[in-house]
Amino acid sequence: MALFSIQRSALLSLFAGLALTVWAAQWAAGVAESEARHEFQQAAAIRTLQLKERLDAYEGVLRGLQGFFAGSEEVDRGEFHRYIVRLELKQDLPGVQVVGFARWVPLAEREAFITAVRSDRRLLAEGYPTFAIRPPGERPEYLVIDYTEPPQGNEAAFGLDLLSESERRSAAERARASGAAAATAPITLVQETGRQSSFLLLLPIYRNGASLLTIEERWAAFVGVVYAAFRVGDLARGVFGEDAERLDLRIDDVGLVGVAGGAVADAQPLLRLMPSAIRSSPAPFSSETLFDFAGRQWRLRIDAVDAPAAVKRTATAVLAGGALISALVFALLQSFSGSRARALTLADAMTHELRESEARTRAVLDNTLDAIITIDEQGLVESFNLAAENLFRYRTEEVLGRNVRMLMPAPYAGEHDGYLSAYRRTGVRKIIGIGREVVGKRSDGSCFPMELAVTEVIVNDRRRFIGLVRDISERKKMEQLKNEFVSTVSHELRTPLTSIRGSLGLLEGGIAGELPTQAKALIGIAATNCDRLVDLINDILDVERIASGRMSFQFATQPLLPLIEQAVAANQGFAVQHDVKLAIVARLAEGSVHIDADRLLQVLANLLSNAAKFSPPGETVDVSLRRRGDRLRIEVADRGPGIPEEFRARIFDKFSQADGSTTRAKGGSGLGLSISRALVERMGGEIGFSSEPGHGACFWFELPEVAPLSGTVLADEGGVGGEASADTPRVLVCEDDTDVAQLLAILLQRAGYQVDHAPSAAMARELLASRQYAAMTLELGLPDETGIELLTSLRASKGGFEVPVVVVSGSPDLVTPGLGGALAVVDWLDKPVDAQRLSAALKRAIRGTASQPTRILHVEDDVDLVHIVAAQFGSRAEIIEARTLSTAKAELATRTFDVVILDLGLPDGSGLELLPLIQGLAHPPPVVVFSASDAATPLAAQQAVAASLVKSRTSNERLVQIVRGLTPSAASAEPGRRARLAGEDVTKNEKENDDEC
Repeated sequence: MALFSIQRSALLSLFAGLALTVWAAQWAAGVAESEARHEFQQAAAIRTLQLKERLDAYEGVLRGLQGFFAGSEEVDRGEFHRYIVRLELKQDLPGVQVVGFARWVPLAEREAFITAVRSDRRLLAEGYPTFAIRPPGERPEYLVIDYTEPPQGNEAAFGLDLLSESERRSAAERARASGAAAATAPITLVQETGRQSSFLLLLPIYRNGASLLTIEERWAAFVGVVYAAFRVGDLARGVFGEDAERLDLRIDDVGLVGVAGGAVADAQPLLRLMPSAIRSSPAPFSSETLFDFAGRQWRLRIDAVDAPAAVKRTATAVLAGGALISALVFALLQSFSGSRARALTLADAMTHELRESEARTRAVLDNTLDAIITIDEQGLVESFNLAAENLFRYRTEEVLGRNVRMLMPAPYAGEHDGYLSAYRRTGVRKIIGIGREVVGKRSDGSCFPMELAVTEVIVNDRRRFIGLVRDISERKKMEQLKNEFVSTVSHELRTPLTSIRGSLGLLEGGIAGELPTQAKALIGIAATNCDRLVDLINDILDVERIASGRMSFQFATQPLLPLIEQAVAANQGFAVQHDVKLAIVARLAEGSVHIDADRLLQVLANLLSNAAKFSPPGETVDVSLRRRGDRLRIEVADRGPGIPEEFRARIFDKFSQADGSTTRAKGGSGLGLSISRALVERMGGEIGFSSEPGHGACFWFELPEVAPLSGTVLADEGGVGGEASADTPRVLVCEDDTDVAQLLAILLQRAGYQVDHAPSAAMARELLASRQYAAMTLELGLPDETGIELLTSLRASKGGFEVPVVVVSGSPDLVTPGLGGALAVVDWLDKPVDAQRLSAALKRAIRGTASQPTRILHVEDDVDLVHIVAAQFGSRAEIIEARTLSTAKAELATRTFDVVILDLGLPDGSGLELLPLIQGLAHPPPVVVFSASDAATPLAAQQAVAASLVKSRTSNERLVQIVRGLTPSAASAEPGRRARLAGEDVTKNEKENDDEC
């Protein structure tokens, strides 16, 4: 009975399936026809849009040509030819037969026009001796084709009167009257050799400057038309490409816009493309569109070609497929009774395998070291592996179904749901796919740092997020230990090393009297090894600051050659020790870069010292500066042993050195080249080398060249004054009159100053911010603000403005009572300028007064270092010692000082706390920070120090030089030095490099 029931069900399913198949075939045919119709309509719309866009592009070409005529008094034949050639119409806009210009010629000027064309030799040397207006005959006016491009193949059009034929005349008159583009009805071009229909597109050209508001004014100003001729078949192939050979397409001109009725009887055929044989039955689908073009109305009709075949194929496929499925269902039901047991067995096996797979997956997750948490779109936890339980100290059942923010402290917990909702709403990812460091919260409320990576998966159309969590507490501890180590190296090693090196320097200098020869040798050995240790410590600290991104840069645009010359001069002494010379063999006088000058000098010092160490005695290290495209290239070439092949791949790595005995004999830490590469790349450059074993090495680096700052040094006319040296005081001339500025420049250059010119207050501010000046001349009547307003704002700015000012102005002396007061004006000179008085005023401004003795407050908790600095100054200065902040504050409250030497790490606080107190004094002294910490970044924000020096990087002589340059006595001996030192950041050391292989 059961078998009969199954067989009956099989027969019923077969008949039902066949009936359903017939219905489905009909339905599928209808759907296929609908889709085919929709696709056809879309394709027809796209082709119509392609045609419109191409026609608009052609009109745009004529608009550009119209503008070309409007921008010139007279466009000759040669200019017209060059303009059209540059358009490259054949490649960019195919379909154009000819582009030309037709000139309007009244009857009275006909003969003169013909003579002018015949004798026109701008394009052809022989001119056009056979030119004539066609068709011949006298008419009141002519519109003669004068220029044609290309001329080859269009000779029949040259000289044609467009007014001699009705369709061309109609379009020309419409363009002339309206000023808009006008297209002709279908015509046959005079140069046509086939049977294609064509049309012309015309744009009027009017006399430049004429009023064109009315029709009468446009008629009166009419000069001619620019036009393009199109063969419609070529146009269609240019628009549709290879598709043109497969389209059943027709284009008809149905008349003028506003007049055309769109009737078939009124239409004039423009184009008919019909690749297939003429059909006896109508097309299954068709699309017809009317659109306006240049005053005429066109009808575009596109017929479908093979849509019915697709519909039939679809119906046949559905019938065949349905019948096959019905037969298969029947066969399956027939075999169902024998397969049921096997199916149940198979299902049991699959269920068992699925359970085993789930168990394996769970085992993998539970034995993974990283915590893995899965949440849904609402942030609810769906899975929690064993590592997550151990990390967060929750059992899985305690977190499943709860919001994952329970595992986060504030503010992360409050932000989490916002991230998810914003992602669902906008799709913008904030945390998904991005590893980040956050803070987690355990069940006992304790927090710990963790690394979180979130990925997104879609399972069963549901979005889930998988979080991979790793405890980074140990890594954070190691980072803290590293920071503490760096701090220890910075303070606990730099400070005693500074004392040791300073003491050795004083002994070498003879402060304790003449030393025995053996003692001198021992002190020299100690000083050399102390320098090596200092260099190693500084290199290690530089590497750490580069890696952590804390290395500060002070970028400025400046010429590159003076920096190279400075580096070569600074390293000549080191080269002499190795019996080597440094020489600049290729100079590029002009070339500026945007760099940190001190960092660049550090790179050059590394490369030059390497080259000197590895050059044979008596050889020369060649330094060159060249331009390579938009970059400037600096090369340092030696004649040493070269770089071994096996070492080249890691030459820029940290602590990298070749293994040869020659290299080891030279010493070094192997950090200099790594630091140099980091510095060059941070300044936007690239570094590299070339070497041939046994023939030396050439290290190079390239930097992007930039334009120099505007307002650069004024030329010294007639060679007066010669070439200024780097130590020559620089004066800023703030003057808007160019002639007066040039005169002042000549006077000041003759007096031995370098001169920059600022024609406005804004330019003066830019130059004052980028360079140091010994003095400044000021015109009161500047174009953007008065000189008094400029000077007042500069004096009131944060950090103050200490550049002496000499007013040179033709304005009445309105502020003479303020001289030497709030504005601190040194002198007031009326125009015309007295050269001797100007020179005297500047000398007085730059030198200042030297009558007061030098008193220095040294804030330092290291007693030995205080004694060494005091010994270095000797009797030239009075050193007041302050070991704590409180002592320093008391000294500043009771005495006045010329300079303050300030250590940042004091027993009772940071030395930075003294800066506001010093700046608040009636006469704040300049501050020189001399500390084991690199304080360039915070000090730049304070803008309250004159120099920032780092212990172990700064020699005794350099410290004394900086401090003396900031005192009145030094100012009188070295004009302009104090102004140059103001704001100087001496945080880098031009040192030996130990990286060469």
